Amino acid sequence: MFKIESIDPVLYRKKTRNATLIIIAMFIVIGFGFAQLTVELLGEYSNNKLVLSFIGAFIGLMVTAYIVKTFFADKPWMQASVYAWRLKRSLMHITNVHKKVQAAAKQGDPHALKIMRFYHLGLEQMHKLEANTTALIEIVAERKEVEKKMNELGLDLNQIEFDPEWVERYKTAAHEDD
Repeated sequence: MFKIESIDPVLYRKKTRNATLIIIAMFIVIGFGFAQLTVELLGEYSNNKLVLSFIGAFIGLMVTAYIVKTFFADKPWMQASVYAWRLKRSLMHITNVHKKVQAAAKQGDPHALKIMRFYHLGLEQMHKLEANTTALIEIVAERKEVEKKMNELGLDLNQIEFDPEWVERYKTAAHEDD
C-alpha cells in the first residue's frame, strides 16, 4: 500500500540532488576501479582495452546498483528518492490500464473513480516535486470531472492511498480486448 505524503518540493529537490551526487561519486570510484581492474587482469588476452574498460565500468555499475539497493535504500538521505520512485511506480500501475479505468470512471464506477482520484493527486504531486507545472494543465478537465462524479456519489476526495491490486480487475479486462 502506497500513501501520498506531504513533501516540500524545494526540500525534495535538494535531497534527491544530494543523493544523486553521492551515488555518482560512488559509481565513479567503483566504475573506474573495475575498469582499471579488468584491463589489468584481462589485458593480456585482448588488444582492445577500450572494450575491457567498458566491461569493467558496466560491472562497476552493477556493483554500485547492488550496494545502493541493499545498503542505502533505507537510509534517511535516500528517502526522498525512494518515495518518488514508489510514487512513480504506483502511477505507472494506473497508467498501464488508464483507458479502462477512465472508461469505468466515466460510467460512475466508484472503484475506478477512487483510482482516478489517486492518479490525479499523485500526478499533481509528482509534477510539483519536479517543478513541471505545465504538465498539470493537461489533467485539469479530467480531474474536475472525476471530482464532480465523486461528489455526486458521496465519495471521499482525499484518496491518498493506493494498492496495486486495485487495478487488477482492469488489467484482465484490458487483456480481453487485445
